[in-house]
Amino acid sequence: MRTLPLPAIALSCLLACGDDGAAQTDGASMSASDTTMTNTSSTSTSAGPTSATSEDGTMGESESGTPTTTTPTTSTSTSTSTSTSTTEPGTSTSTSTTDPIDTTTTDTSTSTSTTDPIDTTTTDTTTGDPEPCACPDDIEVPLDDGIFVLSDDAELWKYFPESNSFTMLGQIGCGMTNTFSMAVDRLGYAWVQFNGTGQLRKVDVTNVADCSDPGFVAAQNGVVNFGMAFVSNSASDKCDRIYGNTYSGFGGYSEGPNAGDFVTIDPNNLALSKLGKTNFDGAELTGTGDGRAFIFGGAFPSKLVQADKDTGAALEVLPLNGLEINNGAFAFAFFAGDFYFFTDSDNDLFNSEVTHLDYDDSDMNGIQDLTVLTQDAPLLVVGAGVSTCAPVLPM
Repeated sequence: MRTLPLPAIALSCLLACGDDGAAQTDGASMSASDTTMTNTSSTSTSAGPTSATSEDGTMGESESGTPTTTTPTTSTSTSTSTSTSTTEPGTSTSTSTTDPIDTTTTDTSTSTSTTDPIDTTTTDTTTGDPEPCACPDDIEVPLDDGIFVLSDDAELWKYFPESNSFTMLGQIGCGMTNTFSMAVDRLGYAWVQFNGTGQLRKVDVTNVADCSDPGFVAAQNGVVNFGMAFVSNSASDKCDRIYGNTYSGFGGYSEGPNAGDFVTIDPNNLALSKLGKTNFDGAELTGTGDGRAFIFGGAFPSKLVQADKDTGAALEVLPLNGLEINNGAFAFAFFAGDFYFFTDSDNDLFNSEVTHLDYDDSDMNGIQDLTVLTQDAPLLVVGAGVSTCAPVLPM
C-alpha cells in the first residue's frame, strides 16, 4: 500500500491510520490472547538484478464453484490443524501362478506407458486436453520460492521466507514511480498499480524493464486505488483473478462499518465490479492457490480477515496485537501456510519491518505466534505479491 503524501503523514490522525472509535468487523472476532509478538534479529541481503526474455500473459481464464459459507470462530484464534490419517493398510496376499517362461517372452514395449512425461505437467491426464492455467515450469525467476515485493520508488524485489533475505530484481520500466500496490499472476507478471491514477501495468518478473499496458481502464465505478491480489477460483480450479479492497483517497486509512468496497476484475475484459462492503477504507489483500482471500488492515490493533470472495464479508477475524499500520506503507502475502507482513511500524519512511505469523501453528505450541524477523529491510515496501503457483502447505 502506497505511503501517504508527506503532508498527510505529518498529521497525527493519519499516522494512526484509523478511527477513534472501536474497530467494527464482520464475522467473529478471534481471541487476542492467542497471538504472541516476539522479536528475533536477522540480516537481510540483496543481490543484483536479473533479466530474461519476456513472454505475454493474462489473468486466469475462468471462475467456477459456489460460495462456501464458513462459520466464524468465536472462542479462539488458534488455527491448529492437526489432522491424522487413520487409514489401515491392506493386508491381503496373493500368489502368482504365471508360468515363468511367459514373463521372459513378454514384449516389454507393450507393457510400458508411452505417455511423454513432459506432457503430464501441462496436460489433464483424464481428458488429454491442456491443463487450464498451468504454472510455467521454465521461468527464470521462479514463482514458488518466495514473495515479490514492490518499493515506494518502483523497484521490484524478492523476499525469501526460508532465509529471511531480499534480492533486488531491478527498477521497473514503466516510467512512473508513485507506486501504490501490486499483485502477481500465474504467468510471472507483476501487476503494478500507481497512486492517484489507479493505472495498472504488467511487469515481467524475469525482465523488470519490460512494462506493458494490459488495457485496464482506471477509475471504473469511481474506484481509483485499491489493495489487490490474485486469488485462485478454488482448490480444484487454479485459474485466478484480481480481488481488491478500495481506498477512498481521503485522509488516512481507516476502519469502520462498511468503510470500503470489496472489488474484483474480470480476467476477460478487465471490467471492475463491486461485490460488497468491508470495514476498511484502505487495506491490502493476498490470495492462495486453493481459493482463499485475506484482507490486512485496520488500526489498534490491525487485523487479518479471511473474506468471502463473493461478498467481501468477513469469515474470520484475527486481531494482530502489537503489529501496527502507521503511515500507509504496508503490504502482506501468504506463503506456505503462513503470513508475512511488511510494515513501517517505526515511521522511518525508509525501511520496512518484516513480521511472520505462524498461521498454521506449525510448531504446534497452540499459539499463532507473531515474530518480527527483520526491523530494517533494504526497502520501504508498498506492495507484495505471491503467485497462486506458490505453495499452500508448509514446505
